[in-house]
Amino acid sequence: MTTSSLLPDWLARTPHLPEFQVRDTLHKYGRYDARTKIITVADLVRFHGHLCGGLMEAAVALRAAFDALFPEGVIDRTDLSVISNNSACGGDVAAYLTGARARFGSHIIDLSLGGGEFIVRRASTGQVVHVRMNPDVYPSEVKVQMRKLESGDFAPEDIDLFGELQWAYAGRLASRPASDSTLVDALPDFVWPEPTCQDLGRRRDNDFKDRA
Repeated sequence: MTTSSLLPDWLARTPHLPEFQVRDTLHKYGRYDARTKIITVADLVRFHGHLCGGLMEAAVALRAAFDALFPEGVIDRTDLSVISNNSACGGDVAAYLTGARARFGSHIIDLSLGGGEFIVRRASTGQVVHVRMNPDVYPSEVKVQMRKLESGDFAPEDIDLFGELQWAYAGRLASRPASDSTLVDALPDFVWPEPTCQDLGRRRDNDFKDRA
């Protein structure tokens, strides 16, 4: 594993490992920063804590959603809301990449959504897309092994096997374009739900982004 990137060498060399060019504001109550940032899968690992199939699913799914919402290429993290399930992996990736926060009502939890499934809204245009993994890409052996671990009837080597299977799945996802692994649908009539978190106030640090 490469120390600098926190990714296995074989994953770092995959041809379609997602990257994200994002725009934020310059400071609190600041205008848009003229510079953009590049977020990598290694950054997601630093935030979330580990590499896994769920992290890569979320990165690939959101890459496809952003391609639909931001065809110009730069993702405006001041302009996004997201709905995800309560997965630690997928939820962390959704928050990091979109800038949405549950405490501000812009990141909503919907337990009916599956892994690698998100609803993403670009506020300035009103566009909403639903993205999910193509069922054909999910390896059945990962699901079988996951159920074995969750049953409580497993041996220590089953944990290692599950990790190997997840990493192999992550590698396959990063070896093909995001569009080949996902299904993306526009939702023009979607009604954005009420926040699932207690109302703790509105986010204010992006209020001046368009000021002259």
